[in-house]
Order: sequence, then structure tokens, then C-alpha cells
Amino acid sequence: MSYVLCLHRWVGRQAHYDDYELPVGTLIRAICTAESQGSLPGARLASSSPLASLDDADAVMAEAERLISLHGVPERVVALNEGDLLSAASIRDRWGIPGDPVAWTERFRDKLSMLQVACQQTAIGVLPAVPADDPAAVWQLAAEYGYPLVLKPRFGTASRGVKILYGPEDLPQPDAHEPMMLQVFCPAPILHIDGWWDGERIVVQTASRYVNSCADFGPDSPLGSIELQDSEHERRIAACVTELLQAFAGQRAIVFHLELFDDGEQLRFLEIGARVGGAEIPFLWREVRDIDLLGIAWELQTDASSRHRDHARSRSREGRPLHGERGAWVIDRRASSPGHALRTLYWSQSQEPERQASGVYEGAKTRLRLRSFDRSALVQDVEAIFQHLSQSWRVQS
Repeated sequence: MSYVLCLHRWVGRQAHYDDYELPVGTLIRAICTAESQGSLPGARLASSSPLASLDDADAVMAEAERLISLHGVPERVVALNEGDLLSAASIRDRWGIPGDPVAWTERFRDKLSMLQVACQQTAIGVLPAVPADDPAAVWQLAAEYGYPLVLKPRFGTASRGVKILYGPEDLPQPDAHEPMMLQVFCPAPILHIDGWWDGERIVVQTASRYVNSCADFGPDSPLGSIELQDSEHERRIAACVTELLQAFAGQRAIVFHLELFDDGEQLRFLEIGARVGGAEIPFLWREVRDIDLLGIAWELQTDASSRHRDHARSRSREGRPLHGERGAWVIDRRASSPGHALRTLYWSQSQEPERQASGVYEGAKTRLRLRSFDRSALVQDVEAIFQHLSQSWRVQS
């Protein structure tokens, strides 16, 4: 019987697999973790193969080989989490399965390749960067731009391993196991832009500003995001993003999560993923905008239906969601409840998550989602949450 091979690591219900279509008679076989088995689909699941970690690409490939030896080559390979995109592409390449190959996927996973593609357009600036294992290039970068510089893993996720270097004494030894890069530092606020590009135009997107940054997210620093207000600035961002996406995915449909530096005068490229954003982003899209970006990603990878894409078109106009309400979210590694009533808060996580989470953001013990037609009310409530969290840290410390 035909099947789709799904790489699945989320513990939560980011993906509504039971709502995603497949051809009649097609089943799902999943490679997952013990923790993520509980969020696999209830129907159409033929088997699940728990591994210790899906970050072990060799173990994932070995399990795929075992399944294929037993059940034949899958019709498609699906990976909705950023950490699984290259493993899925490698499986497709090895067995000739339709879908995104490694050569295409790397432009959205290798940050140096990403920058080379970004340089093919001019609407958004690109900060210089070099491989960390090239001493001459590192010396030239530091001599030309000075410190601080940013050290980051080329294939990293969720800003893990990102460090700011303040002088040559901070330069690390080359890491043979994890390719690294050095980039010019930019202190500007960071935007994230999320949506669906159909290969020619942005069907729907939203632009939001981080409160703190992903790299700052840690034991004593929460992370938040507030969607921008409808304005000429938002429309200018959309026009610039359109040119960028033409460089990355001309004539090719993707869901995307893009991050940009915004100093108020110029936009500068940070990174882009051909996948749905993390943290509370997929939930806000479903709950506030009535659009399932992960459902669209599923359709793009399986080619089984266009229902979620058709619905997204009906729920958007001129690249924006029809519903005018704006969203915001806050996550924190420590458990804390808001200290007082918040007008815009509509969901908060219970204080004791039942299972071990799959990643940095999903493992946050405080997770809050907010919505309002009044952006100033969102700003006020997010500020109140950050103030409450800072007071909570002092008490706990």
C-alpha cells in the first residue's frame, strides 16, 4: 500500500495531520522521537519509528532505508520542521522521490549559501560574512569592519550557538563537526515576516517585530513578537520582500519565515527559511488569521490537495490576511503566570507541560498568545508581561 514518509519531531499540535489530505488509500509512516509520538495523526498512521533524536542524520537515513526495504519507496517525504528539511531532501535524492532536493534546500539551511542568493537582489541589504575556518577571510573581515562580529553555525536553528565576539581573543578554534561563519554585527531591531509565496507573488504575509531577539532568548531573557500596524512602512517591507523572494524562489511556491534587521531607514537580510516560523507563529496564523501555513506546507510537499491554499486565497487580499486583527506572543523558559488581567491575552500554556518538548521554543514553560484590533493594546500588554517576568526572575533568583 502506498505511503508518505513523515519526519516528525514536534511534541505539540503544530501540525494538524488528521486535517491534511492524501490520496485515498495512502498511509503515513513516521520517523519521530519517543516524545513526539503522541502528536502523530490518529488516522492513516501505518507505523511510527521513534529515534533518540532526529538531529542524528545518519540514524534518520538508516531508519528510512529500513522502512523502504520493508514497504517500498514512499510516494513523498514530508518534513515540516526546519531541523528535518535536509534529512528529508537527502532521502528524496537517494531514492529519486519527487520534492525539494538537497541542492535546493541548502539555500534555506546553509546561511552562507543563503547570503549568496540574497546578494542577487538589491531591495534588501546583505551584511558581509565569511567561513570561520578561513583565517585569511576572517582577518580581512575584522580589518575592514572591526568588532563586534557574530559567530553562528551555518546550519543552526533557533539561534543556538550564536555568539557575539568583541575582539580577536574571542575567536574560537575551527570546529570540524559543525561548520561556522562570521558576520558583521548589526544592532538594529529584528523583524520576522511569515507567509506563503506562490512562485510569482506573495499571496499572504504578516510582518512582526521581535521584542528582544532569538539570540537573546535564555534563562533570564524572554522572547516576544508584536505584529506591525497597517502602514506605508509595512507595505514598503512587502515590496522589498517580493524582490527577495523572486531571487530565492522564482517560479517556485514556498511557505517562508524571513528575518530582517530594520533600523527605520534600511532593511538588512538576516536569514530565511522555506518553512513555517517557530514558537507561537503557526498557532497565531490558525487562530487569529484562519490560515494554516503548515497545511499549505503539507500540500506543497505532497501535491495531494490545494484545499488549504484555496482557503488562504479566500482569506487574504493584496498580500494581507482579510481579518484585520493583529497578533502577538511571548515565551519564557521559566514558568510564570501574568500578574494581572490582560485585555488582549487569549491563550496561555498550563504551568506544567506534560511531556519533554522537542526544541528551545516548544520547551518554554511560559507561552502566551495575544490578539487585538488595537495594536497599542498589544504593545501595552506585552510590556506588562515583560515587566512581570522581570519581577518574577528577581523573586526566583
